[in-house]
Amino acid sequence: MKDLTGLLKSVLKFPLKRSAAPLPFDAVFGLFKEVLNSNNRSLEIITDMGDKLGGDYIFDINYIKGAYSELTSSVGSSIKSFNALMQNRYPGIHDAFSRIDNQLRALIDEAPAPSGKLVIPYEDITPDMEREVGGKNAPLADLKNHLRINTPDAFVITTAAFDEFMKINGLDKRLKNGPLTESSLAELQRLIINGEMPQSLVSDIDSAIINLTEKHGKGFALAVRSSAEEEDSDFSFAGQFETVLNVTADTNSVLEAYKKVVASLYSQRAIAYQRQLGYDPAHLKMAVGCMVMIDAAVSGVMYSTNPYGDRDTLLLNASWGLGEAIVEGRTDADFYIVRKGVTPEAVISKAGKKDVMIINAGDNGTNEISTPDEIRGRLCLTAGQIVELVNLAGTIEKHFSRPQDIEWAISGNGRISILQSRPLKMEDNVHDNLTGPNQTALSGHTLIKNNGIAVQKGIAAGKVLIIKKMDELENFPKGSILVSKHDSSNFVRVMPYVSAIITDTGAPTSHMASVCREFRVPTIVNTGNATQILEEGREVTISIDDGLITIYDGIRSELMRQNKINSPKMENIHEFRKKRYVLRYISPLNLVDPLLDEFTVEGCKTIHDVLRFIHEKSVAELIEKGRECASRSGDHTAVKLDLPIPTGILVVDTGSALNNADKTEKITFEQIQSVPLKAVIRGMMHPGVWRSEAVSLKAGDFLSSMMRMNDIVAESGEFVGSNIAVASHEYLHLSLRFGYHFNMIDCYCSENARNNHIYFRFAGGATDITKRSRRIELIASILKEYGFNIRTQGDLIIARLSNISQEETENILDRAGRLIAYTRQLDAMLHDDGIVEKYAKRFLEGKYEL
Repeated sequence: MKDLTGLLKSVLKFPLKRSAAPLPFDAVFGLFKEVLNSNNRSLEIITDMGDKLGGDYIFDINYIKGAYSELTSSVGSSIKSFNALMQNRYPGIHDAFSRIDNQLRALIDEAPAPSGKLVIPYEDITPDMEREVGGKNAPLADLKNHLRINTPDAFVITTAAFDEFMKINGLDKRLKNGPLTESSLAELQRLIINGEMPQSLVSDIDSAIINLTEKHGKGFALAVRSSAEEEDSDFSFAGQFETVLNVTADTNSVLEAYKKVVASLYSQRAIAYQRQLGYDPAHLKMAVGCMVMIDAAVSGVMYSTNPYGDRDTLLLNASWGLGEAIVEGRTDADFYIVRKGVTPEAVISKAGKKDVMIINAGDNGTNEISTPDEIRGRLCLTAGQIVELVNLAGTIEKHFSRPQDIEWAISGNGRISILQSRPLKMEDNVHDNLTGPNQTALSGHTLIKNNGIAVQKGIAAGKVLIIKKMDELENFPKGSILVSKHDSSNFVRVMPYVSAIITDTGAPTSHMASVCREFRVPTIVNTGNATQILEEGREVTISIDDGLITIYDGIRSELMRQNKINSPKMENIHEFRKKRYVLRYISPLNLVDPLLDEFTVEGCKTIHDVLRFIHEKSVAELIEKGRECASRSGDHTAVKLDLPIPTGILVVDTGSALNNADKTEKITFEQIQSVPLKAVIRGMMHPGVWRSEAVSLKAGDFLSSMMRMNDIVAESGEFVGSNIAVASHEYLHLSLRFGYHFNMIDCYCSENARNNHIYFRFAGGATDITKRSRRIELIASILKEYGFNIRTQGDLIIARLSNISQEETENILDRAGRLIAYTRQLDAMLHDDGIVEKYAKRFLEGKYEL
């Protein structure tokens, strides 16, 4: 109990200081409902934008501007109500929204890069600077600054510098006015190489080199690398632009290399690539990264997930010297397939011939030499280096939430540096090898037909995996069909691996639904009974198209082939991608679990994150204010609840919770109109769960309870006195004390599933800590079966559940009421660990005898 207060503060994350006078509960409840309404409107707009920008609709920039204007207005309302509710205790929420809004408006209005800086050191790059530093520099700087992964020190010559250079030499007008023929491109490249450099840019590059010299001393060299807009994002532009290696670290040499990289933007090869993808070459801008050169003993490339086979493995190529030999295909490199896991293991280790290697030349550039005989046929990597590389790949893939194509180098002292990380294009071949006896004609057995709501259309096949508890996601088999009673934002953890998601309950505008659309995971929600129809391990094929939903028994190869043939091509068009790009700052959800320390204002990277933060903190505030209202019950008119069981509950009606309560000092169960209160009480009165006879305590348990009395009373003052229910028609905050046991339930139960939540807390017990901990284990195991997200410490348990239908909320509250009654005297009987599972099983089966 000593850590109870600290843990609760950690979970709820309330600032300690409250300068303003507390709001009355009625005002809090009203503001909470305002937040819910505006948040719901915002999520509906995000859903509509996702549908329109998903590739199935024709739209223009006017739609984006109009929809985004609506969205900002709705989010603004959420922030206004949230700040009033929280009494401005989270001023950073406005700053977070403003930062994201500025990024989006710059994209929508095609405004210049925000800061206008010509040169930016890597350590000063923030996630919102991608348009300034380019698609290759931004993720590498992110790894350096946020994960502290070893990457070379560097600075970026920005897209603003590119604009300035092109303008001062009149090249911007040349691009806009003339057709880009073979001869005009050659002339353009010549003009770039001979172009005049803005003096301000020369000065900034000189300062950046001086700063690196202070850290590395004289004699180091730089790698000058392209980082165009969108390079390494949707498409890699691999090998299209110039990279100049081993550049002497002086301003003139860097400027010369910079011009070569910029000129490569207009090579015949690069222009053909851009046109194939629908780019307008006149609009693409080039940033250039200048990083300290690694004198590599070994270099290579790794795919953090094998795109060609077993997704539990990764691919590694390695060669002596610089990585240029591998990426340009100039040597037969070593090849590894490594199984990922706690202890990575090389499944295949094949030594390449490695006839040549590339090394730094003495003064400038690189040399290709013959590999010395003594190392030519030897594997480049040790077992320890393979493990270290695999662990780095896993960290990077997790950070970016998708497989990565990673370049790396190992210096002579054995230190690994990451040189590049970009999204890895994965073929959708998860089902290529699925075969079986159930590949029957489409007229065969249909398991579900047009039952539920289509969230993301598509065709998928795989084995059914029914998820009942969140911890079952830990070892999720790739390619499976995730089936669950409820939808959950926690499913984002396995989004890269699922073939499809099906839930019994849920809404198409929930957080999970938004994430499913982002990942293009075929998803059906609100089927009602999919968990009962679809058996664990059964192979099924799902078809979702224009709202028509069919789930077939077995693998339907005809459908799977059709899925590949009819893959949409619109997303490959640059103009479409450019418009859809705005969703990057709107839809993705990074703040998933409110119980984690990373759930902060600073963690908001998208508008969806802002809405999620507002929602969770608003729920936490409602819980806290409900507790305060319950502890000050003397300030309200409280009516005693007259029940056939001795609960001693007083009810504070904040609106439509009771019927005719003003005409009597007591009310009966039949007079309760509050949906959540009635459900909990119904559960507590369920036959057999409330035991009135005394349970004998052993002497040790009795002494333990006596010694804990002062601590319990001192640390749980809000529970002292009568048991209190603060209730409205849709809301309940219930604080209960039965002997040494303390329960709290906070719930919102309405017709809108997205608004609903249940917060359950239990602490205390009369026996020793071992038995009290066993009771916590029992309660946790039962609540997990109902889908709760659980946190425990000692004899405290905190459980949360949200985004559930009204019917399901009532059902779970009924079970929670039974659980409160059932466990009142149970700890005295939990003499060994084995009995915990026994009583949990009995409860779930509806057998309440002790």
